[in-house]
Amino acid sequence: MGNSKFDCVVIGAGLAGMSAAITVAAKGKKVLLLEQHNLPGGCASSFVRGRFEFDASLHEYCGLGKKGDWGLPGKIMMEEHGLDINWIYIPEMYRCIGTTRSGKHFDITLPTGVENVIKKMEEVVPGSEEPMRIFMSLAKECVEANDYFSDNMSTVKKDGFLKTDSLYFMTHFSNFLKVAERPFNEVMRKIGMPEDAIDILDVYWTYIGADYDKMSFVHQAWMFYMYANYEPTINDNNAHGMTMACIEKFRSLGGEVWLNTKALKVCGDKDGNVTGVLTDVGMVETNYVIANVNPEIAYNKLLDENIKVPEREYKRVNAEKHGIRFFNAYVACNKSIEELGIKDYTIFMPGTFDNRKNIESSKSYEDNTHSVVVIYNVVNPDASPKGTTVMTFTICYTEDVWGDFTQREYVHKKQELFKKVMDNFEKDTGIIIHDCIEEIELASPWTFANYLQTPEGTCYGYMVDNWDTMLSRLMAIRKDQPIKGFKTVGAAGARGDGYNMTYTNGNDIGKIVLEEMEKEGK
Repeated sequence: MGNSKFDCVVIGAGLAGMSAAITVAAKGKKVLLLEQHNLPGGCASSFVRGRFEFDASLHEYCGLGKKGDWGLPGKIMMEEHGLDINWIYIPEMYRCIGTTRSGKHFDITLPTGVENVIKKMEEVVPGSEEPMRIFMSLAKECVEANDYFSDNMSTVKKDGFLKTDSLYFMTHFSNFLKVAERPFNEVMRKIGMPEDAIDILDVYWTYIGADYDKMSFVHQAWMFYMYANYEPTINDNNAHGMTMACIEKFRSLGGEVWLNTKALKVCGDKDGNVTGVLTDVGMVETNYVIANVNPEIAYNKLLDENIKVPEREYKRVNAEKHGIRFFNAYVACNKSIEELGIKDYTIFMPGTFDNRKNIESSKSYEDNTHSVVVIYNVVNPDASPKGTTVMTFTICYTEDVWGDFTQREYVHKKQELFKKVMDNFEKDTGIIIHDCIEEIELASPWTFANYLQTPEGTCYGYMVDNWDTMLSRLMAIRKDQPIKGFKTVGAAGARGDGYNMTYTNGNDIGKIVLEEMEKEGK
C-alpha cells in the first residue's frame, strides 16, 4: 500500500464512520476508510453459528420513515446518501409484561401509529387519553425542534455554539423550550399522565439506558414519537446487509476501504497540524482524520504528542458517565414461530415497571434479569432456515458488573444468567424454547469490549443525563470537537446512542470536516 495521500482518512468502519466517509466522499474528496477487523460494520454486523446467521446487536432501526415521509435518519440514508437497502416495517412498538408500582400486572402490546397508541393506552389505563394527546403533541414538537438544529448545523456563533433564530424558535417551539431540560417523568406528571401509564412508557429506558426521573424529556419523547409515527424497521439482509450497502455506496464515490488495517497513531507536525495516520502497513498522508473511536481512547492512545488536546476536552470526557453495556444471548431454535406460538417481535420483560428499581438492579449481576427479547422471524420469515426461529435476549447494565469475575466464574455466570432469563421468558409468555435450542452464543460486555475496544464494553458511548442532554450536546457539537483536522464520531457523539443516532452523527461530523476543508481552501 505504501505511502499514500488522501483528503480525509476515517478510522473505524462502524455505522458512524461509514456515514462520515460517505458524506465527505460525496463532495468529491479522496477518502480512505480504515478498519482493523476483517469485516466492516462494528456493531452493525452479523456472525454465523451452524446454519444460522445472527445480528450482533440490531434490534430495530428508529425514525426511518418511508419515501415521501422520511424521518431525519431516512432523509440522510435514503435521500442524501442513496443507500440500496430493502426495509421491513414492524407493525408494533413493543409488547411488555410486568407489574407497575401500583401492583397491577400488565401484558400489553403497543401498536404503531400515533392515534393507535393513544387509543391503546386509554384502553389499558383509563384516563390516559388526554395526557397522551398532550404528550404526543409535545413529542412531535421535540422532533421538529431537533430537525431545526439539524437543518441549521452550519450556523455557528463565535463561541462555538450553534446559532438559533430566537424569534423563530420561540414562535414555533415555545413548548419545547418549556420542557427541553426537564426530566421525562416530571413532565409526564405535570400533564396529568396516570402513574400506571408512566410505568408502561418508561419501559423503553433500556433503549437509552437512563433514569427517566433525571433524563431530559426531549430524548425519550423524540424516540417514542419516531417509533410511533414512522414504525420501527429492520433490513431484510440483517445489519450486515446495511453495512455492505454503505460500503458499496462509499466505493461508488471513489472511496477506498482497507480492512485488516490497524491505525496506530494520528500524526502531527510541530505546530499541531494533522499530517497523517500511521498504520500497521505504513504511513498514510492526510490533513483530516475522523475517528470512529471513543474520545477517551482517541485522546489518550491515538493522537501523537504533537497534537494537543485542550484541557476542556479532558475535563468533559472525564465528567461523562459510560453508557449501558449489554449481555446478549443469541438463540436459534429448530421449531418455527408458529410451532412455538410466537406472535410478537419485541417483548420487554422487566418484572417490575418501576424505572428506579430497574436502574438500581442494572448495577448488579444477581438482581438484574430485566430482558428484552427480539424474535426476528416474526417480521422476516427468511431470518433463518425454514422451520426454525432466531431470537436475541438482551440484558442491560449501567455499571461494570462483569469486570470482577475470574475466567472460571465468567463462563459459569454467562450460562447461569441465560438460564434465569430463559426461565422468566417461558414463565411470562408460556412459550417453551429450552427443548428445541439448536445453537446458542452468549456475549457479555467483555465480548463487546474485545471487538469494539470501548471502555467497559459499552455500545452506547456516554449516558445522557440531566446535565448532559442531546440538546446541550447538539448546541455544542463544534465546541466539543475543537482539534483542527481531527474529529471523533460514534455512539459517544452529540446525538447519543442507537443505529439511527450514530449514522446521523457521522453525517454531522462529515459536514463539519467539509467546512474546515473549505475554510482552509482544500
